[in-house]
Amino acid sequence: MTTSPKPRIALWDNARFVLIVLVVVGHAISTVRTDTALSFGIYAYIYLFHMPAMILLSGLFARPVTDRKMVRSTLQLLVTWGLWEGIWAVIRFFVEGRTPGSAFLVSPAWTLWFLVSLVTMRILLPFFARLKHPLIVSIVIALVSGLIPAIDTEFSAARTLTFLPFFVAGWLIRDRGWLDGEWFMAPSRALRAGAWSLLGIVALCFALVPQLRYEWRIDRWLTWRDDYEWLFETPPVSDWQPESWSATAVSGTLVTVGLLVIAAAMTFALLVVVPRGHGRATVWGTRTMAVYLLHGPIVYAMRETGAIDWIGGLGWPGVLLLVAIGVAIALVLSGAWVSRLARPLIAPNIDRLLAPDARPEPR
Repeated sequence: MTTSPKPRIALWDNARFVLIVLVVVGHAISTVRTDTALSFGIYAYIYLFHMPAMILLSGLFARPVTDRKMVRSTLQLLVTWGLWEGIWAVIRFFVEGRTPGSAFLVSPAWTLWFLVSLVTMRILLPFFARLKHPLIVSIVIALVSGLIPAIDTEFSAARTLTFLPFFVAGWLIRDRGWLDGEWFMAPSRALRAGAWSLLGIVALCFALVPQLRYEWRIDRWLTWRDDYEWLFETPPVSDWQPESWSATAVSGTLVTVGLLVIAAAMTFALLVVVPRGHGRATVWGTRTMAVYLLHGPIVYAMRETGAIDWIGGLGWPGVLLLVAIGVAIALVLSGAWVSRLARPLIAPNIDRLLAPDARPEPR
């Protein structure tokens, strides 16, 4: 006798869809982000919180166990990552003439860092679950990681450690019921207004400082790949140039704390304003992995053909057009037919790798 699965909560799937749209839009304007104040503002606004929010949602459904379901889903991510590393190697060979070098499978190709980070976080979660204060420990690790230049893009280590607090927070939210109350599941008008205000104020800050891309390349910080010393040197934050290691450590920690706090606040605000009811976005939100993996080659093709540069060269109308194209790509790839056709690429069959007791139960 099998128990019926718990019904999906529309809120989380709606949030997933909103975030995957932001992912595609961010990648669509990435290579022209410094061309205009508008593109820089949109890019920085998105990157302030969209991946922390995605990681938090992933943590919501992670469990600190190694049962059949968790082992299978984690192995599925690993196999998918390996498959797509091969796909990207083939694409780059035929388009750029590049052959896999020493960084192959060590530094994940473009968007694949997310899969590597998820696998690593899932493996780490059982250990963090045994700690008295897992969230505090994860925050300390995130802040200290920026002090160590050796922690960079290899196996997505820098991003994994930086975003770890959001994954741990996601698990704690579900495990301890922090957001189970009516106050969150059916937020009041005042709470919604406050959330919209926060999201709007952050956007307004970018609008009021159009010269930001010349004063502070905040976009370099928001990729979360580099150590504090490099970030202050390439390029510096206006006239803020710490001269000693200790000054760099303190300054980098303060900036990181500020950015992570903003990311947490914007993530919470987004979750407050996202609709709670079922709709098309709810269904689309169940297919975000297809969008995440498949949009990469599309955006890459637009970059290599010069389409993004040409559109971006139109100024602010071109930036808005790229945003619209990004939304359209996300919508198309969210279709059921895409997931069906691309299933071998999105969720390859791994049954042959599993022991009989780890395979899905027959229906």
